Amino acid sequence: MSLRQLSAFVVFVVCLVLCSVQPGLSAVDKIIVPGNNRINEVSHDAAGGPETCTCSSEDVGKLTPLQKLQVELNTYDLPTEIDELEEWLKDPANQKPIVTLTSAQKQKIQKNFGETFKSKVEMEDSLKISEEADVDNKAPTSIKPGSSRKKRDSGARVCPAVESYEALVLAIDSNNRLVQVVQIPEEDAEQWFLQESCQHASSPVTVATCANTDRLVNAYIIHLATGNMQYGNIKVHSCVGYV
Repeated sequence: MSLRQLSAFVVFVVCLVLCSVQPGLSAVDKIIVPGNNRINEVSHDAAGGPETCTCSSEDVGKLTPLQKLQVELNTYDLPTEIDELEEWLKDPANQKPIVTLTSAQKQKIQKNFGETFKSKVEMEDSLKISEEADVDNKAPTSIKPGSSRKKRDSGARVCPAVESYEALVLAIDSNNRLVQVVQIPEEDAEQWFLQESCQHASSPVTVATCANTDRLVNAYIIHLATGNMQYGNIKVHSCVGYV
């Protein structure tokens, strides 16, 4: 750990102590999971607090000072090169929150942007409705019961793809920066994104090369570098055909 990281950790601990022992402050417990450098947060709401030790957020659009320290501690050893970061994100084990939102932040997000989030059941139901509406214009699509993965018939597109809908936690934005996608799974409120992987290297229906690439989709995210929470574009996997 660098001197900067050590200093941040010291400030972090001091702030936790102050918030825990002084009456009327919001105490925020941080628990380091064994075998994992990520920090989990459990907030206990209370009133008041000095400006030098803010333990709760009054602005749903920004991280608290403690959460910014949490980001710094949990990202200092992550890959910095974009290629390495993209490869790191492919491992499902790394799809874990870097910063934990408080209960108040989650409630405000759901109140203000609730239409952005769906439960898994709602997501699967919306897919079925969409497919039923398009049945006359598209080739048949099969979805296994209880699964969010599906495979289109080769006649549906030039480059058929295996598709999955995933509740991404970490992603890369349009500026090649690591961001955290706001997810609230304990409240069945998640953002779902279509991920595609080409089934073939070349099209089975015409002369074309099939390739995996990225496309941009909108999401409610946390900009880890700035601490801002807002809508922005993130990269997801896509399959395209080139003639």
